[in-house]
Amino acid sequence: MLLALCVLTLAASAVSASAASGFCAPKQPARDFGLSRLPPVREVPFDGQLPFSRPNVNIYGSDRFGRVLNARGSVGYGFSEENYEGTVRLDWTVTMQMWLLGGHGRPLREVDDETLYIGELSAADQPHIAVETLGRRGFYRADIQFADKDGKPLGAYSAYAKVVRPFWKARLKIDRRAYEPGQTVHSWPENLGTRTMTYGESFEVQRMQDGDWVDAPELTPNGWLLWLGVAAPGLSGQCSSVALPKDVAPGHYRIVKPVTELVTRGRDRPHRLVAPFRVTAPT
Repeated sequence: MLLALCVLTLAASAVSASAASGFCAPKQPARDFGLSRLPPVREVPFDGQLPFSRPNVNIYGSDRFGRVLNARGSVGYGFSEENYEGTVRLDWTVTMQMWLLGGHGRPLREVDDETLYIGELSAADQPHIAVETLGRRGFYRADIQFADKDGKPLGAYSAYAKVVRPFWKARLKIDRRAYEPGQTVHSWPENLGTRTMTYGESFEVQRMQDGDWVDAPELTPNGWLLWLGVAAPGLSGQCSSVALPKDVAPGHYRIVKPVTELVTRGRDRPHRLVAPFRVTAPT
């Protein structure tokens, strides 16, 4: 179960990524740490809509690609009533187990379990259930089951997690290496390591001039209120974009984006990710 991209958007911006660009909608993680080689499992729907539930009941916490941890951690889900129209009667019994896995994804032993009863659900009360891995490195599987008030099974799902050693590795991905004036440059940060990465909307564009990189303020967007993004291990951050003016000069350019490596014990570390590109003469 992967933390997919977690972005807290505080305000819209003219330079935020365009959903129209296929580049900005990843279908795979930036790095999956071997999770894709495990046996397929039925995962909790990413949109939070369970087939046996009412439409206004949502389960959240599902990750699009799987969860990667650099220490002991948890896999869990919360439940909410989305329409704010009062309470919904569920009478569900929800159970979870966490398994340490061996070769070929086979369960070795159960390392945690939890049970939750949800009677009435309201927007003001969002119950949560979670199970923990060990601190031991390796693959884990979290299973979750739902039963009605009579004990009849409603559905069952699973999600993978992996505990790995902590290390930092990141890059700034760009949708192409050469552009013509008038085209748009899309880029996003990718977290290829196992520490969480935070980043904002801000970035700068520089151009090569007389052998040195100098600021290109006419290409660097100005944001008045910036969103904060969080990319878990192996995941991609949100796209940013810059539209090249039709009169931009051909030459060598680069995008420079500040990001931060979150450190569990110690001071968080700032980094700068760089993606070079060329502007060619218009054809």
